[in-house]
Amino acid sequence: MILPNNGKVIVFDDKVEDVSGLLSILSKERIPYLYYHDEYGDDLPEKPVENVRLVFLDLELVTNNPNPRNIIGPIAQRLKQTLMPHSLYILIYWSTKEDKYRAELEKEFENGLSDFKPLKILSLNKAKAKEDGLEYIRTELTKEIKQFSALNAFMLWESSVNNAAGSITNQICSIFSKDGKWDTNMSGMLHQLAKGQAGHDAIKGLDRFQLLELAVDVINTNLIESVEKNFQAVSRTIHLEEIRQAGSGLSDEERMKLHTKIHLLSSDAGFKHFYPGNLYIMELNGLGREIIQRNIKEEPAKTLKKETTRLICVDLTPACDYAQEKNYSRMAYGILTPKEILRKHLRDGDYRYDGCPVMKFDDYSFILIDFRCVRSFTNEEFLFKFPDAPKYRLRNNLLLDITAQLANHVNRPGIITI
Repeated sequence: MILPNNGKVIVFDDKVEDVSGLLSILSKERIPYLYYHDEYGDDLPEKPVENVRLVFLDLELVTNNPNPRNIIGPIAQRLKQTLMPHSLYILIYWSTKEDKYRAELEKEFENGLSDFKPLKILSLNKAKAKEDGLEYIRTELTKEIKQFSALNAFMLWESSVNNAAGSITNQICSIFSKDGKWDTNMSGMLHQLAKGQAGHDAIKGLDRFQLLELAVDVINTNLIESVEKNFQAVSRTIHLEEIRQAGSGLSDEERMKLHTKIHLLSSDAGFKHFYPGNLYIMELNGLGREIIQRNIKEEPAKTLKKETTRLICVDLTPACDYAQEKNYSRMAYGILTPKEILRKHLRDGDYRYDGCPVMKFDDYSFILIDFRCVRSFTNEEFLFKFPDAPKYRLRNNLLLDITAQLANHVNRPGIITI
């Protein structure tokens, strides 16, 4: 049975004796869970739980005056207090009163509880579970979860990430003997990792938080390989019939949303300066208009408006240069245009990067980087030109593709012809 092993399973039932069999199965399958049983909700968390994947719900959580109106209120309170809005989870009815209250709850999921609507609703018969015992719960739970193989695959991947992080922690933390000096030795090792990442001179004057970030950067490089190894070891346990083109396919907007998730990070509070991939968006100026003229054909260029076209600048500085505090940033300028500007509207030339898919910034937009507009700034110059924290950061794969194409552009040997 494939269920998340990272503690993102929630069980609601006010009667411990009714749910003991289900909790036993989860424990036997090594699946951590959060169990809430207080009739008044006094045991609910102060903050919602992130990334919940399964919720087992007893529909009758109040015993006094049970009617549809009184039943829905406590359920809504629990879902709102334990789940993040728009969580991607499967709801499993675990109740003897499903026929009586299910329709009322599902009606509420289309109205007041729409932000907490589950991806899928399944059912386990509590009365039959009491009668037939643990084997019924195991069999039915496996059968129900098996129906949703695609989400199953992602839950298995989440578990692989969790296991990989735990494995790396165990391997690194077991280097030293478990004695009175263990914590001191580990602190010294984190310092060594930070020094190895940034260099001996660069770490002078850094505080403990900066040193920890540098040390964790080294540890993070091992995570991807460990995740791949863990996932490959268990991937064939997924009940996945087939991976193929199916359904209605991706609409243009869904494709743009997917590209945004894969290639772009965003933060309303802004990211810190001096970090590779930071994307700065500015008002269009003379340089921006020059980039438009050089790169976009005349007719489509006429459709661009100042309100929807921006000058952009991407930080292409190697991470090690920032870690070693070399006091410079390498930046590449470009433009951000409405999504209607396509590659067919561009002039011929290999002096730019135009491989970015359309992504969601303030609106869905296309970005272009002009390699003839690469500049270097000292830290002081940088902060003068870019005082505001960037809201967007390109993810690593896209950033690597841009820098690889820039390197290719810079290093072309060329030939002499007569």
